[in-house]
Amino acid sequence: MKSSTLPSAFAVLLALLLTSCALWIPSTRHVPFNEAAFASYGPSGSGTVEGRIAVTDEDDGALHVGANANLTLLPVTAYTTEMVEREIGNGEVLARSDARLRKFLRAATADDRGQFVFNNVPAGDYYLTGLVEWYLGDDAQYQWACEKISVEKGQTVRVSVSRDLHRARRPYVVFWRLD
Repeated sequence: MKSSTLPSAFAVLLALLLTSCALWIPSTRHVPFNEAAFASYGPSGSGTVEGRIAVTDEDDGALHVGANANLTLLPVTAYTTEMVEREIGNGEVLARSDARLRKFLRAATADDRGQFVFNNVPAGDYYLTGLVEWYLGDDAQYQWACEKISVEKGQTVRVSVSRDLHRARRPYVVFWRLD
């Protein structure tokens, strides 16, 4: 091997390693956590959110139900909008979420038919998100579903969570990591 080829090959290998590692290095958040923006979402409410999570595979058009999918109800604030747009929409890995966010999140697990219920939801606007997983042979496939919804006091909101915001289509599974 010529000596001039070695630095070139090394440069390519180094570039590949740095690119691979960069996918897992958290990006800086631009929006600071503002607890006052979440104040109305803390106490228990009288609303209900129920529905089904399912996505359509862009490749073959098959419908995949979110059996046993974990869903999160996120209050709509500037902080959570950044999370949804950058983490789900762009596939970015953001720095850990502020630990104070935990008390404002609501979580549910869908049944084997993708059906879910959130009870005692305070009135407000929310992002309803979930990750649907299915297998193509032995390979796991993932697709995000996210809907923006509004809940009124005492209202039952019925929704089908199906909109895919995750365009990068990478199997990105880390979600709302908290300190």
